[in-house]
Amino acid sequence: MKNLKQLSIFVGVVIIHQLLTNFIYSNLYPIHFADKNFFVLELIDKTLNMQNILIFFFDMGILILLWLIGKKVFSSRFSVLPPIIYTISLWSSYLVSAGSFYIYLSFLILLIFYGLLLIKSNQRFWGTALVIGATSIATYSSLFLMLLLPVMLILIVVFKITPVNELRLSIPAVIILILPLVFLIYNNQSGFKNILSNEVQIFADPGLMNTVNSYQGAAKQKGLGLLARISENKYLFSVEYVILKFTKQITPPTYFTPQEKLLNFSFTPPIFLGLLVPFLFSLYQILKSSFLRRNLFLSSLLVIPSVFSKQMVDLNRLIIFMPVVTLIISYGFIKLYEQGKDKEKAFLILTLFLVTFQLLVTLSDINLRERSRFIKYHSQDYEIGNQ
Repeated sequence: MKNLKQLSIFVGVVIIHQLLTNFIYSNLYPIHFADKNFFVLELIDKTLNMQNILIFFFDMGILILLWLIGKKVFSSRFSVLPPIIYTISLWSSYLVSAGSFYIYLSFLILLIFYGLLLIKSNQRFWGTALVIGATSIATYSSLFLMLLLPVMLILIVVFKITPVNELRLSIPAVIILILPLVFLIYNNQSGFKNILSNEVQIFADPGLMNTVNSYQGAAKQKGLGLLARISENKYLFSVEYVILKFTKQITPPTYFTPQEKLLNFSFTPPIFLGLLVPFLFSLYQILKSSFLRRNLFLSSLLVIPSVFSKQMVDLNRLIIFMPVVTLIISYGFIKLYEQGKDKEKAFLILTLFLVTFQLLVTLSDINLRERSRFIKYHSQDYEIGNQ
């Protein structure tokens, strides 16, 4: 009976999510991202553009995986919380409406995570199959995931999140399966360099290096040329800039305020400010546990694609980190609920009120003003360059 109730709630969440996405799509059409090709196909000079309808299906797949992961990480009682948080945060709906390739990549990453959870729950056959299959597909799909995922699998063992004996088949199998990709890279090094330069655009802005030169020029005028070459050289500046960008990806204002624009123009925040309370409470709980801290640190590597974009924060690429934020917020809700004290209950009531209020105001704003913002910003060019 409980399972039927949970399933009914989940189906309702899926319907609401679809309605919200269609509502946003109707206000944004025909805006879309420039077509993004699969990594392996770029290496062999072939093109296969993913249709928007597939992005919608992968988005539904993310909801299903969040529900299944909620059952494993929390319990059946709270399993619908992650899909609910994902639904009321309109970030994914905006990117789905614009046909973001990173929705597909988010689905693959969640599939890997679910496979790891199956392995830990002694369902090793299906868990191993999911980890091997999803990791291999992801590495062939994206340059960043080709570099990130094998490293993350190794770090999972190093950090003792999953024992090495539970991944004794997965890691070697993934290495073997991506060897043809390595061979393609070796045989098309010029093509690989072009792909790398297109994906890694963190220093593409010439103004960054001009800033270093201006600092050094000003220092030379003051007779501090040698000191400037040490303290204001391009290598040190580059490291500082990377650290600044990484920090920017993981600070709450990036997610809970509209300072970073969805699709480069919208005033809708990626995640509603009302969810900040459970997010912060969850972080407090996570930082008290060494095991959860290691998980949080490892998952933060998923912000790296956004770090290496041209923008300070690329919400398109950063969407692959959104499921992590969703699970953090869900954990905070559960902990506040389990505390059961008057203060925690007050926080829960305040959160629900703020989120409901923000959702209604945001939907009204989208209906009345989003279309005019969209046309004003993009003029007649409704294509967003892939970041």
